[in-house]
Amino acid sequence: LMTKLINKGAYGIMTDNIDINMENKKKKILVVTGHSRAAHKWGMVGETIKRLIDDSNNEVYFLDCNKNATGYCGLNKSVHWGYCDKCSPMCLKMAKLAGVKDENILKLKKVKSPKFPKFKSLEEALHYEFEGYQYGLAPVSSVMSITRDYDFDIKKYNNLIQKYLRTEYIYFKNLEEFDKIYNFDEIHVYNGRMASMYPAISYARKVNKPFVVYDRGAGIGYMQEYKNSVSHDLFVMRADIKNCWQKNDLNKMELANKWFVDRRKGTVHSLELYTANQIKDSLPKDFDDSKENYVFFNSSIDEVYAFDSWKHPFAKNENEILENLFEHYKNDENKHFYLRIHPNLTKAKKKHTTQIKQINKMKKKYKNLTVIEPDEKIDTYALMEACDKVLSTYSTIGCEATYWGKVSIIAGVAPYDELDCVYQAKSFEDLFRLIDDKALAPKLKENSLPYGYRNQVHGEVYKFFKENSLNDGEFLGNKI
Repeated sequence: LMTKLINKGAYGIMTDNIDINMENKKKKILVVTGHSRAAHKWGMVGETIKRLIDDSNNEVYFLDCNKNATGYCGLNKSVHWGYCDKCSPMCLKMAKLAGVKDENILKLKKVKSPKFPKFKSLEEALHYEFEGYQYGLAPVSSVMSITRDYDFDIKKYNNLIQKYLRTEYIYFKNLEEFDKIYNFDEIHVYNGRMASMYPAISYARKVNKPFVVYDRGAGIGYMQEYKNSVSHDLFVMRADIKNCWQKNDLNKMELANKWFVDRRKGTVHSLELYTANQIKDSLPKDFDDSKENYVFFNSSIDEVYAFDSWKHPFAKNENEILENLFEHYKNDENKHFYLRIHPNLTKAKKKHTTQIKQINKMKKKYKNLTVIEPDEKIDTYALMEACDKVLSTYSTIGCEATYWGKVSIIAGVAPYDELDCVYQAKSFEDLFRLIDDKALAPKLKENSLPYGYRNQVHGEVYKFFKENSLNDGEFLGNKI
């Protein structure tokens, strides 16, 4: 009502002042971009900014790292300025293409950081706080991604963690200063997991300011926004499955089924599909139909280990589950277990990570265990079909197995664990009971459909960015 009265001149306000007053009422949004030289990420940055600017109620500001993040933005751990020389100009290019005003591009300033402590354990580093901010999660998560090791040597990587902490400190101080000047209403940030992005989330939480995380959506051509939460939060994923399934979509069932069928056929819907290059119908050479066969599809422990929502309910991690499982059945000659190491762990195998080392010890220790290496081309779905029961912790295959009519048991937490599409073990004893129960029937196939539908459609289709592949796309007609 006040706006209408002002526009009508009811309060005798001059026209020049009307524009100023209305401008001040705009929502001020700060966008903190992700570091990258990948086309799909920059396209997402441009898409996010363009959408915000097209809303006339927004005034959009953009934080440019200005090559002042000490070079430890997440991927550039070697401080190679050649990386910055390519990334930083691309950052500015996307901001300007999307329509950010020159005066709204804020330059990250150099800040002298304090000396941070050397940590004695991963847990100490992970939960480290300073000046009221959560500092430890991003550096630990970043090093886990680099090393592919959920239990990396803290002494070996303390110096790298120190550099990530300095990067975070620089961002925190800049955010504090710019927010005093502009008083942002919201902060938008890409992904939020790395040291150059997580400070935006931690800062927003400390000052009770709304934030939005933007990240990949269902697959190529999709992006998704998460309000006041991060994309890796298990609780958010569960809620998203339920919200998607409530959509009034006449093609819901068709799309849900399509997701499961396409994955099995090797049709690429997302940027990576690890089963696409496997040899169809191939099984391990020692596969014996006369025995009770169980396949355990493992996961990359390092991907979610730093996040509290993914903490295992009754074990330290997945490898502890495996060790207890194989130890319990080591003398049962009627049972044979196949451990399918996730293809995503191929690099971890080359780096001899903790997860792989522990699995290698199990391989030598248990006679009724066959380990399928991450780079082997054994057909995942043929193995699933041939075995009596499918075991996993949080792998996607846990839900897929139910869709294809198999008994599926998970020993952990998963995005789909509230759909009643899998048997969820609550303890080691519960896990053994479920394995031994020969009368156990597969869960209803229909219960798995909400998960498939969510994976097929979650997020929004790009309006301004045409994504062709990981490193190829166009934004507003400009090749990226």
